[in-house]
Amino acid sequence: MAVVLVSFLVLASEIGGVSLALQLVTGIRFQWWAPVVALAVWLLLWAHNFSLVEKGASLLGLVTLVFLVGALKLHTPLGQVGAHLLPSMPREDPAKYWFMAVSIIGASVSPYLFYFYSAGAIEDEWDEGYLGVNRIIAGLGMGFGGTIAVAVLACAAMVFHSRGIQVESYEQIPLILAEPLGHWGFILFVASLGIACFGAALEIALQIAYLVAQGFGWKWGENIKPRQAARFSLVYTVAILLAGLLILTGIDPLKLTLFSMALTALSLPVTVVPLLIVMNDREYLGDNVNHWIANAAVLIVSVIACVVALVAIPLQFLGGS
Repeated sequence: MAVVLVSFLVLASEIGGVSLALQLVTGIRFQWWAPVVALAVWLLLWAHNFSLVEKGASLLGLVTLVFLVGALKLHTPLGQVGAHLLPSMPREDPAKYWFMAVSIIGASVSPYLFYFYSAGAIEDEWDEGYLGVNRIIAGLGMGFGGTIAVAVLACAAMVFHSRGIQVESYEQIPLILAEPLGHWGFILFVASLGIACFGAALEIALQIAYLVAQGFGWKWGENIKPRQAARFSLVYTVAILLAGLLILTGIDPLKLTLFSMALTALSLPVTVVPLLIVMNDREYLGDNVNHWIANAAVLIVSVIACVVALVAIPLQFLGGS
């Protein structure tokens, strides 16, 4: 239940992200776009299959490579980027620092990714022969996402931090690409934000439906007609509707994103430990069980994230002191 609740908040934040992208283009407040975005997400899930959701979102997401171009155009000093990859202790406002830290961990190690990916493996009828390919895909995918994240931070540092600019409104954010790439930078920033959030909304809505339907033993699947898995389809329909209504209230999507990611980090031990048990079950997986190094890394990150979140989240709500 906790995973479903956190996933719902993440779904709402992703719908809010697409709505923000539309606000940047049209000037119309993001909350009024929320019903439109929610309807578009629902229509795609209702009318199409798993392959389109998975591959379509992934291919369109390549537009985010523009952040690498932006970082190069800004002549980002690679030496300084490398030096700042090492974590450091906060010099001021520690509560906000650690709240951001656990939010980033929550975004990187999200349980919904495990559930979506595993259900997708069943949808696409993978067998043991896909293990090697998927290890490569997972490694490249995480590497790609991490590289883009660093590029985004580098662009923001060069445009805002180096000039002492404090970001106080949504409208300022596209400057990180508009500065090096002009008008096309603005367009590509909006496209990157909208596509990334829309793809994530599709995946999270499906993940909620997978989790609930599998938990109750209902028939499920994105590759079958909605009427053949009516309860499965009803779950993602209700989740999308409620998420759209939450954004319609005017709640800040960026703050909601940070909060939902921090909650994700807080829930990691509860959600990751059962998965680690399965991944080390030789009766179930044979010789394909996890290596002890991977187990240790995931467990340590999860526990640290949870402990930090227990401290950072209350402090952040108490005023960041």
